[in-house]
Amino acid sequence: MPKTRNHLTPAEAEAKGLLCCKHLKERHRLMPGLNTRPAGSVWQGQGAYYVYNPAECVPWRWEPGPAQLRRQSVARRAQDLIGGDCLTLDTETTGLGDDAEICEITILDVTGAPILDTLVRPTRPIPVEATAIHKITDAMVASAPSWPEVAEQYAAAVAGRTVVAYNVAFDARLLRQTYQIHGLTAPVLTTACAMLMYAEWHGEYDRSRDRWRWLKLIEAATDCGVAEDGAHRALADARMTLGVLRYLQRRTNGRRPAGPKVATVPQEALPPVLG
Repeated sequence: MPKTRNHLTPAEAEAKGLLCCKHLKERHRLMPGLNTRPAGSVWQGQGAYYVYNPAECVPWRWEPGPAQLRRQSVARRAQDLIGGDCLTLDTETTGLGDDAEICEITILDVTGAPILDTLVRPTRPIPVEATAIHKITDAMVASAPSWPEVAEQYAAAVAGRTVVAYNVAFDARLLRQTYQIHGLTAPVLTTACAMLMYAEWHGEYDRSRDRWRWLKLIEAATDCGVAEDGAHRALADARMTLGVLRYLQRRTNGRRPAGPKVATVPQEALPPVLG
């Protein structure tokens, strides 16, 4: 008994006027509609592809792919944060461990205006390893306010606001630790992480960690054309974080802009907030 073929040959499909998606678009600017069912399939070496009757198809229209839809989602979140009058925060610290505390803090509003920008005198000397990164010395903080002197202004600033930081989990932990060192209760924060948002936008997946690859702030800022001199100081880092957030806010179509990025911008040249 002869074996029944499940697939057409390319010549048979062509003779019947059945076309694959590529040829539907190229020849007739058509595409399968939501209710268009394949009229058959064509075997091609190691696999088969569907073919369709052009009379049952609809005019071709562009649709964003998964990566573009993902970036559009990130842009909407950035818009919501800017539109919700979020704050941008950055801290410099005496280290990374459980006993580290804050030695500088900056909070900006969505226009880039500082609400809080001050050095903070820690309870212990700043380790040389930390000073090597942010250049803040014990002499610089000797006459700075201690955290209890800053805490009231900080709490008033963040009350009822969403706080955005680059790697916000780190800043939030160091804030809690600094409060605890002084026997104070830290206010509850509503936060958003610009680092995680930009990692999702950037779209490089780290399979070993099963997450989007995190970029350093200076890398993201350079990518977005908002890098500044003075990295690893709270004001410059807060401004770059806001710049990254504004960059994401503007990418509503989810497309990467064409052309080379600007490596650095003056501190006065942050892009304006969308009204």
